Amino acid sequence: MTGLVAFPDFHKRIPAHVAATLRGEGLVGLAIGDVDGLKSHVERVNADDPDCYGHLAGNKVMTRLGMVTREWFHEQLWRSGCVATFGGDEVIVAAALDDAVDFYRSILQLSDRLAGALPVPVSFALAFASADNLPTERSGGWQCLLMDRLLTTVDRCLFLHKAARLACGGQGGTSVITELPLPGQRAALRNRRTLLPLPTAAEELHVLAHPAGPEALGMLLLPCSGPAEPSGSPLRITFPDGSTRTTRPISLHGQAAVRHEAAHFAGPNLPLTLRPMREGSSH
Repeated sequence: MTGLVAFPDFHKRIPAHVAATLRGEGLVGLAIGDVDGLKSHVERVNADDPDCYGHLAGNKVMTRLGMVTREWFHEQLWRSGCVATFGGDEVIVAAALDDAVDFYRSILQLSDRLAGALPVPVSFALAFASADNLPTERSGGWQCLLMDRLLTTVDRCLFLHKAARLACGGQGGTSVITELPLPGQRAALRNRRTLLPLPTAAEELHVLAHPAGPEALGMLLLPCSGPAEPSGSPLRITFPDGSTRTTRPISLHGQAAVRHEAAHFAGPNLPLTLRPMREGSSH
């Protein structure tokens, strides 16, 4: 229906390509897009249009999603990649990259195109993998296990942000990023190519943050590069409960981090929205 690769074929063939790219010190981008409110859309059409069986409306949404995604995918200049279905109304994008920022901007572009083409929004989450994410133990079938771990991390990031957004009455269509967990104790040696820049000007960045660990208590790590100065430009941070505060990020081993209060934190990961603030002027 979508014209995209079916997930069983994706899961059979792509993990070996991802593992080979990582072993060759390459960078892999992975994104999952989830159609928001497809069931509600189908039920609404069923109730409002006596001449249309509701599930046909769902089919039209997924067919249109596939067409727009295919057109977008063929415009990309990645060295290699794949776009596939996932679950009932999700899509996966996997690509071998030279630049993480380019992949992020491409996913934003896809999100915008789908927003203009579909009657329902599509939410995206994404992450970047490097050789650091390769497991130390590589017994039979380890490529598929690695792929499952990467997909699971991105999918959880997507649903955490969707839950936080719905709790505040927000809409879909946002793109969020997470950093993939590293095997063992390699957090201090994270490959900086997997980190995005902190937002600037009018940018808004949705991220999944996590505690820095015992070496930096009271700090949250962001999936972004740390500032070059002792502290970066001020950020306005929105928490899942809708509360906000302004803080300046610092750099921990080259990765951006911000201070957090225990009252704001529940669980191992925290969905945040980052917005840059203007510096105070002499006026």
